[in-house]
Amino acid sequence: MSNMMKIDELIHLQNPWFRDGGFLPKELKLPKREIFHSLYREITELNQVISLTGLRRVGKSTILRQIIGTLIQKNQKKLLYFSFDEPLIQEQTAVLEEVINYFIKNILQKDVNKIKEKTYLFFDEIQIIPYWQDIIKRYYDINQNLKFIVSGSSSLFIRKDSKESLAGRIFERHLPPLNYQEYCLLSGRKDTIEFLKFGQFPEILQFPGLDKKIEYLKEGIVRKVVEVDIPKIMKLRKQYNFERLFWSLLPNTGQIIETGKLMHDLSIKKASLFNYLKLLENALLYNKVINYSGSFRSEKRLLRKYYPTSSNFLMLIPDTVNIGFFVESYVAGILNSKSKGLYLYKDRNREIDFILPERKLAVEVKYQETIHPSDYEILQKFCRERKYKGLMVTKKPQNIKDENISNTTLETIHEII
Repeated sequence: MSNMMKIDELIHLQNPWFRDGGFLPKELKLPKREIFHSLYREITELNQVISLTGLRRVGKSTILRQIIGTLIQKNQKKLLYFSFDEPLIQEQTAVLEEVINYFIKNILQKDVNKIKEKTYLFFDEIQIIPYWQDIIKRYYDINQNLKFIVSGSSSLFIRKDSKESLAGRIFERHLPPLNYQEYCLLSGRKDTIEFLKFGQFPEILQFPGLDKKIEYLKEGIVRKVVEVDIPKIMKLRKQYNFERLFWSLLPNTGQIIETGKLMHDLSIKKASLFNYLKLLENALLYNKVINYSGSFRSEKRLLRKYYPTSSNFLMLIPDTVNIGFFVESYVAGILNSKSKGLYLYKDRNREIDFILPERKLAVEVKYQETIHPSDYEILQKFCRERKYKGLMVTKKPQNIKDENISNTTLETIHEII
């Protein structure tokens, strides 16, 4: 009974529109990110469960509250918001069931089978609840007028059974860190270097000091995922090896990774190494780029690079990092969000940063003041041989003397990819 009272109190605390019909979330006044309008359409037009995943602190909760506020403005009163990221919440499957039952019986005051109108249930940080997908699936199958929107940090779908249980019933959306245009909108500034170093997470824009910003990145985002979220869900036997791997990759951003050397340096077996590398990808901490090969070689034998999913993470490296690696990391994130696979090209002394085979596009990052023909000679040859289009990402707009190679800058790449 005491737990029910806590759930009761939390539900009413998190849903002030239950007692005040004119209440609107304060987040409604904030600028809306690019994903907002397409996500709103999917939530209101599709029957399927909608999931929103992303790193901690990228703004998932803000977007959910903006959508709730928009629904309230359009006179939609049948909705529930509940965040499981609360100290009082027990990490038990029964808690999710209690929240749903309380809302249906005490707020809607209906039997679940007799709900005839679209009713929205927003569940934030739901990955905290074990087997949440089984509960959602059961209610979805009972009555599709119950529209579930679930969000969670990067570990939401890290287990395969989460996806398999909801196969055909769920559409997944991913919220990446801020792109440059969104940074300008939220901060009111146009500072490329600030963006690359500290501009990809909405809250960090408010911190005045360097130390606070670094502490926020390290403690509020990275360590929460690496040391709390993933070990909790995956029950890692040697958690410290996983943590060491994350910090070992960071200084080697944009460099070819020698997996044999990593195994030796970290004293871990091959199977464990590749399992941990996959976890870092699934946790949305790193983007993997492997060598583009036409053969059916095992992926484990291919050359590979890793880029942090936010260029801001490079500020956690004690040593000074060349700004070019910040730019490459940002470009890798943009390309990865727009493609089905991201590759590099390396053949003897020839190398191209990024290859997108399904789009027949090759991308080279040259973050420098002036570009000469020698800077895109390899890209030019590759595009001619493979009938690809080329793209140069440069510091300033350049006049590239090849009709198959276009030019963009960091500030505009999101608009053309």
